[in-house]
Amino acid sequence: MPEDLPQPQMILLGVVRFPTELIALGGLFWWGWSIADGGIGGIVLGGLFFLIGAALWGTFAVPNDQARNPNPPIGVPGWLRLLIEIAVLGTAAYGIWVSGARWLSETLLTLSGVYYLFSYERTVWLLKQRKFRGPGKKATS
Repeated sequence: MPEDLPQPQMILLGVVRFPTELIALGGLFWWGWSIADGGIGGIVLGGLFFLIGAALWGTFAVPNDQARNPNPPIGVPGWLRLLIEIAVLGTAAYGIWVSGARWLSETLLTLSGVYYLFSYERTVWLLKQRKFRGPGKKATS
């Protein structure tokens, strides 16, 4: 997020973003669990889905993004970060839906929409960030 964003707005956006991320990652686990009909296979597949989603979410980010780690493990352009976010959230929503919880899928999509609606400044900022920064390099201001 832009550094000049008012602090209360950043806090409010974080309050929306955090449960959205939790629902998405939990939903990915639940989808894997459902596909394998529970048991050990469900734990393994659910854990794999969860780990893939968490790895994508936490590893690839835009350097200096104030909503995330400003020094991500792998820096990517803003358009790619947005694509990753939409892919993880959309895949989780789909998985939750087909696992039988339409209401939770709709809740995830609604929270995501509210977040992106009110964080449009971050979205615009992300789209202006075009540089790729590989792993192990510090972001510059």
